[in-house]
Parts: sequence; structure tokens; C-alpha cells
Amino acid sequence: MSQARTKIFLSGPFQIICDDGRDATPRGTKAKALIALVLLSKNTVRSRVWIQDRLWSTSAPAQGASSLRKELSVLTKHFGKFGLDFLEIDRETVSIKLGTLEVDLFDEQLLPDRSELLEGLDVADPEFEDWLTVERQAYWDLETSEETPNRLPFQPRGLPQWGRQRPTVMVEQMEQVGNDAELDIAASSIHDELMFLLGTLSDVIELRDASRQEGPVEGYILSGRVIIGAEGMRVSAQLTSSLNKTCLWAGRFRFQAQDTFNAVEEISMQVVQALQLNLRDGHWSDIWSSRTTTTEIWTAFQQGRIQESHTTQDGLKRAIQQYEICLSLDEGYLPAHVAIGFCRLDMIRLGMDTTPEQTLNQVISTCQTLRASHPNDAYCAALEAFTRNVAGETSEACRLMQQVLDQFQNSPELLGYHAGLLGYDDQLDGEIALCRQALALTPHPPIWIEANLAMALALSGDQSAWQHAHNVLRVSPGSVRARVVLCVLSADANNLPLARRHARQIRDLQPSFTAENWAWPTCFKNGEHYTWVANLLRVAGL
Repeated sequence: MSQARTKIFLSGPFQIICDDGRDATPRGTKAKALIALVLLSKNTVRSRVWIQDRLWSTSAPAQGASSLRKELSVLTKHFGKFGLDFLEIDRETVSIKLGTLEVDLFDEQLLPDRSELLEGLDVADPEFEDWLTVERQAYWDLETSEETPNRLPFQPRGLPQWGRQRPTVMVEQMEQVGNDAELDIAASSIHDELMFLLGTLSDVIELRDASRQEGPVEGYILSGRVIIGAEGMRVSAQLTSSLNKTCLWAGRFRFQAQDTFNAVEEISMQVVQALQLNLRDGHWSDIWSSRTTTTEIWTAFQQGRIQESHTTQDGLKRAIQQYEICLSLDEGYLPAHVAIGFCRLDMIRLGMDTTPEQTLNQVISTCQTLRASHPNDAYCAALEAFTRNVAGETSEACRLMQQVLDQFQNSPELLGYHAGLLGYDDQLDGEIALCRQALALTPHPPIWIEANLAMALALSGDQSAWQHAHNVLRVSPGSVRARVVLCVLSADANNLPLARRHARQIRDLQPSFTAENWAWPTCFKNGEHYTWVANLLRVAGL
């Protein structure tokens, strides 16, 4: 897990929030301005003379130097009360250690409707005001040209990234063995198809083409060879970690020459499934990937899973559309039927459905039909478990999900599902333990698991909820769930400005969001969990 870090907000009102939620913002205007001046420098270091000229430009040099020394002394004592040591002061310079901090401008994707930079910070020094005007222009990348009226904010600065990032996969050209005229065509076709199918997973995989890559890559290398001989075509492929050279997956295929293009599709789909099995979903991918289907259906299903993983209202709707495309091509494609049921249940659980009772009855009917025709299917059993949960039968939901886990162990996604049901069943300790276990199973587990962990920790009063919610936002800035956690924690800590900040961002991401519809209350065995969150969201203005 990432080490918890202090958070500094430069957009909107200046704030410094400790990893445990304490507000460490200095009271003095010039103290806030001093920190901002250093943070927004090229290397987070400023000379004392330069700072003095921006904050005490109208004072005599000796008086300005004395005022700066006093301000630095006050800041050092202030941060010492909170155990913060990111400010470094020597005879010539003042600098800030970014390794112990999170800065909103650097760590999160900026939206075009973000608050003003250093909102309300009025130092009453002309040099500082000139500096702030320039910084705000850089922040919004202002243009007066009529050709570019809607420019977005400037890109975040290149600082170390924290949290779980997408796995980087570099696809090498297939090695060719033999002299057959079709060898080059086959190798190129496989490479191009791999790039296309892996490209459909761009939200969860950072794809690189080895032929265009300069320098080493920290991630995973996909390589292989193609051999054409008298017996037809043989293809081998392997997925290897670039860090420790460990082979995560290897496969071999044999085809007749006339089957070359079918070979491309089969190899490509198996490679993508191997990536998901080893890096992300674990054995949950075994359940849906074992069903034979066409590349077109498979690709649409993958796109649906990506949209579903966003757990936003628009994302769930788009996921359903993708799954419906699968069914229009193959009405009997079971994973799509079940996935649509999960999406509709998620919209109920997350307060996004305007007719929840009607939708629940629809899913119950679908689930009964699927269970009757596929009584031993783990995917259908998991859907029934969540259907029972939304209907208020939390204990039965946990029992059914445990049966699925008995069949498919060591899967982050399945453990995350079971963890969520345990939380609804008022077993927060069990939910927290399973979430942590799920996050440790693969290098890049689904980000919603950590979002659920943050909520469970918040409900149990554990201050590490702050850390996990920020971890989620580093990877998925559009996560409503993580914003809800931070909004609730801020309101509970009586930090209303920060709570309202998160409330505004929640509304931006999900305009229909209210305190009442943050979740479906029937899911909770202990109604106090739902009520506690709802009350604090109301305090924040939702």
C-alpha cells in the first residue's frame, strides 16, 4: 500500500489536510502565500530574496528580511504541531519535499470547471498579485484568440505517480522462423490484431508498440514466434514481466495454413484473457472467457466491462448498451445477460435508478430464468447473490456468494464482490479483510475494490479511509464513491469547506446525486450505516 500523505489544495481556497483528516492550514495570509510560491516553482525551491520581493516588496530590505524570518519561524512551529516536516529552510533558499505530499494540481486530472487557483488569497502586495495573475493564466491556459475560445487547463506537472496505475504492455513483433512466403503476412497479421484487441482495453492497459518504443519499459512484454512448415503454422506467445523476467503466461497453437486468420483471433483473445487473469481480475475472467464466441462479440463485451468498471451512471448505461450489442449478435451469450443484470443492480445500489422496485423485479425474473437453464453456473449464482442483497436478504446473499468463491478462489473481483456483501450484512471487519486480500492478489486489481475498502474503513471509524480514497482518485479522478468517502470524512471532522468542495465535485460528476440516493437503503442490514453517511452528506450540502 502507498504511504499516507498530507494533501495540499491549491485550487479553490488554500488548504492543507493531514492524512488523518486534521486541518493543518496556516492562519496567516502570507504564510499560505509563501507555501504557494514555493510549490508552484519549477523545482519547488525558491530563494529567500525572491520570496521577500513577492511578499514584502514595499518594505525596506532589512525589514522585509526580518519579516520573512519571522514568518518562516511561525510556519516551522505550526507544522511541528502536526508532525509535518515537508518545509526545508536554509540560509539562502526555502524548499518543499514533494515525496511526503499530495498536491491537487499535480495528482488529479483537471476539469474545465475547477475552482479558481488560490481562491480568495489576497496578500495586498503588488508583486504577489502580478505573480498570481500569471499563475492563474497558466492554470487556465487563457487565450484571447477567437480560434481557441475553450482551452482546457494546463497539464499536471511531471511528478512521481502514486497509487495503482494501468499495467504497461509492450507488444513486440513476432519472430519469424522459416522461409515461407506467407510467414511475414502471418506474423504481421497477428501483431496488428493484438494491437487492435489490446487497444479495446485502453482504460485498463497502457499499450506500447515495441517498434516505436525507445528505452526500457517497466511493465510487461508480449513476445512470440511464428513457424510455417510442412505441418502448417505453429505460433507461440508469452507474457513476461520486464522487472524480474518472470513468465506470467505462455501459449502454443497449431493451425493449417488456410486457418491463419482464425489463428490470429484465437491467439489475440487468449493473450488478452491471460493479461486479465494475471494482472487484474484473477480467476473471475475464467468464468466468462471460457465461452466460445466471435471476436466482434468478445470485443463488445470487453468494452462493456470497461464501462461497467467506472461505476458511474453514464458508464453503467453505456455498459448495458455494449452488452445488448453482444446479444443482438448472439442472443444466447450468457455473460452478456448476466452482466446486464449486474449493471441494473448497481444502478439501484448506487442510487441511480429512478424506478428501483420495477428494475429489481425485472432482474429477479431474468435471474430466475438464467438459474433454471444454468443451475451450476457461477456467474448466474453471483447475480442471484446480489439480487438477494438488493432485495434485503443480506445473509442469504453472503451464503450464495461463498459458494461461488469455493469454486473460483484467488480472484480479486470475486473477493471484492463477497467483501461488499459482507459489509452490507454488517460484517465490516470481514469486508475490510477481504478487500485487503483482494488488493494483494494481483499487481493491478480493479480500482473499485479500494473504493469499497475506503467506505468500509470510514464506516468503521478507521482514519486510513482518507488514504485509500485518495489512492482511488489518483488512478480514477472520476470516482464518485471515493468523493463520497472524502466528503463524509470531511463533514465528520467538522471541516465544512473541504466537505463542500467534495460535494461540488460529486454533483459535477453525477448531477442527480443527493444525500438520500447515495445508496439503496434496503441493501443494509444495519440501517445506521446508510443513515450516518446520508446525514453527513446533508451537512455538506447534498
